[in-house]
Amino acid sequence: MLFLVELDYVRSGPPPSAEAGLAFIERVILPTIARAEQLVAEKRIVAGGPVEEADRVVSSLPLWVAAETRVTPIITFSDRRAHVQAVRERLKGTS
Repeated sequence: MLFLVELDYVRSGPPPSAEAGLAFIERVILPTIARAEQLVAEKRIVAGGPVEEADRVVSSLPLWVAAETRVTPIITFSDRRAHVQAVRERLKGTS
């Protein structure tokens, strides 16, 4: 049996600095992806990833205001890792 489990990071306060973003990626995001990859190898989960971009696209549709919408991405953790590592490199360039 498959289940969809979503973890939403709730950000509060001002936008983080590049250094804080880099620390968050290295201490939280990449270890989370590593653990998720272990769970994939154990066949306990199949995929995961962010929904922010898809949510922006869906919410731009005229019907969106009258519809209940839930977007569930199905991407590999290796694709997610590549995206996060690119963000990390970009943040390193701004520090």
